Amino acid sequence: MRFKSFLKKFSLPALIAGMVIGAGLTLGGNRLMTATSTNEYCMSCHIHTHADEAWTKSPHYHNASGIRTGCVDCHLPPKGSFKHLSAKVRTGLHDLYAFHFKDHELFDWERKRQLEHAVKIVYNESCVACHQELFPKSLSAEGGTAHLYYEQNAEKLNLQCINCHLDVGHFNPNFKHERLTGVPVASSGERELFKAPAEITRFENFTEFIPNTSVSFNMIAIPGGTFRMGSPDKEPLRNSDESPVREVTLSPFWMGEAEVSWNEFWSFYGATMSEGRVDIHQIMARNAANVDGISGPTPPFGIPEQVGAVETGLHNHYPLCRAGLLSVALERDRQKVPAPYRS
Repeated sequence: MRFKSFLKKFSLPALIAGMVIGAGLTLGGNRLMTATSTNEYCMSCHIHTHADEAWTKSPHYHNASGIRTGCVDCHLPPKGSFKHLSAKVRTGLHDLYAFHFKDHELFDWERKRQLEHAVKIVYNESCVACHQELFPKSLSAEGGTAHLYYEQNAEKLNLQCINCHLDVGHFNPNFKHERLTGVPVASSGERELFKAPAEITRFENFTEFIPNTSVSFNMIAIPGGTFRMGSPDKEPLRNSDESPVREVTLSPFWMGEAEVSWNEFWSFYGATMSEGRVDIHQIMARNAANVDGISGPTPPFGIPEQVGAVETGLHNHYPLCRAGLLSVALERDRQKVPAPYRS
């Protein structure tokens, strides 16, 4: 009875006190979040003042809409989520530590303004939360094509808005947002320009030549044969789609020694970029009568190393537009193969 009397006597004051404390913590926490989310607060810890200056010259600061985008709008996830709060705490602690304990003179600021670093501190979901309409009326035809590619491949290829719009938050006088106006061509220098593709008379490794270019690549002869595909039911770590075990026979075929380089792709692009974009009857006249479909290559979007790769011939690790080049090469080579070896 005494316990019930105690509860009855103090439950209401305790409830009121709890509500007051909860309200105080909520309001105080909100005030704290607001105070530490201003641009001025962010800049108070910044040791790279040139970033602040670049922001005031960027489209996020001066634009036709009159809307100003602040630090936390890009460098934190959208507000109202636990991810926003956790990222804010983590970023704040990191910046405080860097401000007080790191040697600012040793920072490589040029590297930190590159895409490889920017993707770590800019949240793509925040870009999309603000720019919800990817196809506004003012968007150019080229922009519409790029945005459509992004919409269809963003998740699959992990595309980020800043792949193309790297300078939108911090102005960079050396950054140019341009469009593809021609086909990049590697400098041939004194290298030989091939006049015709390789002649194939036997089933063996060979080097293929792309006519009117200095680009070549090796094709490896893969012997045909029969093998058992799949795995037994009791095999450890097997997946359900690995059965039934069955015999598969492959005819001999060729495979490129390495993945398609930018030089190879641009050679293909330059020769076939009109395919699918001109009168279908003209296309059919230049191809076999039994063609099922015709499509042309599309220029890649959001790949920062493409310019350097054109000059060096480095291989690109993004699966863009390679299938077209490979299928054309394989089909052409298949026609060259003596009939007994064709797949």
